[in-house]
Amino acid sequence: MIKKLDLVEYIEKFNSLLAREKSFIMEGDINVHHRLIEKLQKYDYTSPPKVINLDTQILKIKKDGVLSHKEIFEFIKIINYFKYLKSRKWDDLEEWLSKIEIPQAIEEIRDNYSKKGELINVEELEEIKELLSKNRENIRHSLYKVLNYSKLESYLIDRQIHLVNGEECVMVRGGFNRVLKGEIIGRSGNGYFYIFPNEIAKYKERESELLSKKEEIEYQYAKEFSSVFTKWVKFLTFINKEFDRFDSYNGRIQLAKRENLEFILPTKDKKIILKNFCHPALKNCKSINLEYEKNILLITGVNAGGKTMLLKSILTSAFMAKYLLPMKTHHNTKIGHFKEIIAIIDDPQNVKNDISTFAGRMREFSKLFHSKDALIGVDEIELGTDANEAASLFKVIIKELIKQKIVITTHHKRLATLLANDEQVELLAAIYDEKNQKPTYEFIKGTIGRSFAFETALKYGIPKRIVELAKKDYGDDLENLNLLIEKSSKLELDLKLKHKELDKRLENIKKTEE
Repeated sequence: MIKKLDLVEYIEKFNSLLAREKSFIMEGDINVHHRLIEKLQKYDYTSPPKVINLDTQILKIKKDGVLSHKEIFEFIKIINYFKYLKSRKWDDLEEWLSKIEIPQAIEEIRDNYSKKGELINVEELEEIKELLSKNRENIRHSLYKVLNYSKLESYLIDRQIHLVNGEECVMVRGGFNRVLKGEIIGRSGNGYFYIFPNEIAKYKERESELLSKKEEIEYQYAKEFSSVFTKWVKFLTFINKEFDRFDSYNGRIQLAKRENLEFILPTKDKKIILKNFCHPALKNCKSINLEYEKNILLITGVNAGGKTMLLKSILTSAFMAKYLLPMKTHHNTKIGHFKEIIAIIDDPQNVKNDISTFAGRMREFSKLFHSKDALIGVDEIELGTDANEAASLFKVIIKELIKQKIVITTHHKRLATLLANDEQVELLAAIYDEKNQKPTYEFIKGTIGRSFAFETALKYGIPKRIVELAKKDYGDDLENLNLLIEKSSKLELDLKLKHKELDKRLENIKKTEE
């Protein structure tokens, strides 16, 4: 659906604002989410830190596993962030944040980590760190002694201490072993040797002992902290989920603030009233103003006039409202709530599955009879088969699906005229500027539009001679029919409106007489 509605870039932008990647779909009551988002928008606060997904770690502690300090600190980052949130003054968010009570045992673990995630306040570790520092100083001192060894001078490439694979060493040329015993730990691009002198081996052994002891102490603390986490696994599961919830709110709010977007809460009715709506994929957008109140919206008119983009925009607005994603629109926009949003837009032809365009379309349409409370978008409904046969078939299909909300684009005037008389069908036609020979990307309500295929062909480079031959082949009668369809449909709709108005007046007169 995201690809079909051209929302890939928008969702990527939204994901970049999250502390960790997650689905844009939020579980729970949309009204509660909307209310909290509206409240949070009023405040300035620091966004959540980047945190890894902790589902695997929660499963691990449920089974009495031992987490690494890096994994433990990911939980601590979440705890720290909620501590920060709880320390702030929120006039209308206290009720939510007061439910998050951090256990004392978790608080004590939190105190054992620095802001960078290093284990602190452990006396044994502090001693080992000091001994490691002294030992490294001894290694460097010994290396400088080697560099000043007069017999080695003719073999030295430079007087620097090099770092190779985490080991400090010196660079020498071949034959060095006549004056110095050492271990070769690498070679340079010029064929020189990086060596580690044997006389420093005792210091390296000491370093290994100290590091081993350090790891042992750290593991014991990790085991102890993991044991505490196991006891409080329900709390950690809860706060991990609440972090995702806040992160989802924050991502939406940050995107809305950056790009001046609005949150639209879906309404219970199925009306779609768009005011100054812009699809996120359009850079220089011509905003859409639309009142779509009936069940079927039939969009006809000029090629490349914006019909498909209008269809995608209607579906996109409903999609964004359904998942509380901020959109570029006026705050008075109203969008109904739909359980399903279905886009039949792409050509479903598939050579691998031996399926034709029309067969693929029929497969997609067959699923619609099982859909309930859906918003359906169908682009170029007559695609892939005989247009006249398709008109009759789709007329019956649409009549069967009339209780659903369906947006259709078509170039087929017969289908449009077959459906135009139904009270549940709204007509919308893309407007063509005949004087300047270009689409306006605007729409007129209540009429069927011409495709302007010949004019579009000329605009995009088809030679005039060929277009004139095509017009001649098309015939004056069919061209006149295009114009008559437009006029008759408009007149018929105008007549319907007048009848309705007269019926209302007659009803009022009867009431007055009574």
